[in-house]
Amino acid sequence: MINFEIYKSGRMIRYQENTQLFYTKKINTLFIFHGLYGRGKNWQTFAKKMSENEKIIVVTVDLRNHGGNIFKENMSYTLMMEDIFHLFNYLKIKKTNLLGHSMGGKLAMLITLLRPNYINKLIIADIAPINYINDNQNIIDALFNLDLTLVRNRNHADELLSNEIEQKFLRSFLLQNIKLSDGKYKWSINLTSIKNAMNNLRSFPKIDKNNKVDTKSLCIYGQKSDYVNEDHFQIFKNYFLNILFHKINNAGHFLHIENPDEFYEVSKNFFKD
Repeated sequence: MINFEIYKSGRMIRYQENTQLFYTKKINTLFIFHGLYGRGKNWQTFAKKMSENEKIIVVTVDLRNHGGNIFKENMSYTLMMEDIFHLFNYLKIKKTNLLGHSMGGKLAMLITLLRPNYINKLIIADIAPINYINDNQNIIDALFNLDLTLVRNRNHADELLSNEIEQKFLRSFLLQNIKLSDGKYKWSINLTSIKNAMNNLRSFPKIDKNNKVDTKSLCIYGQKSDYVNEDHFQIFKNYFLNILFHKINNAGHFLHIENPDEFYEVSKNFFKD
């Protein structure tokens, strides 16, 4: 079972103490899927706020080979979808909303296209259903090249990683994935499996052209991002017949961090309608 956290009324709760949580069909839920090198905890602030103000139960998920999950050799969107449905079955989920960012957005789109009966509404955050050039090689190589046996603390790790990655924000984001265990730093993500799967993760699974859905969907994208632009709108519409688009100005790929207030308001209003 992949790791997950549940938020209700603005706080994280233990599922084991609330086993009746999802049993009623009237309950409104939202599952959030993070992006590559991310983890569910990245969405903690958003999840708390959404669950407190909008009377919705929010579940943040650590996707395969991320967030401290047990490492798996193989990794693909199909396998990640299987992980999610194991979780759905465990939580007795029959219908839910989805929000996915980047890699998580592709996963959310795939689930919606293949199992639309499970999905109420869908938000796709700054990713399109297309194949992207595999330009992540420098990042994964930089992580492999970081010798954790030399790391004294997180600031030292940041200093070492700065030799290969210039952006401070990106380094901080990536280094959330090191953890101190028995006095030594280790990766909480499976770098080997992620690297081997990178071409797959940068692509979008082949979907039958007849797999069109009328699920109410919203793509939120950043003005400064290279991942989504107006040229992609028709590609979205080939799959999602009832999709809207919202551009967040002065934001890039991490739009939910760069402009969290607007991202939250747009998401809130979409799920409330």
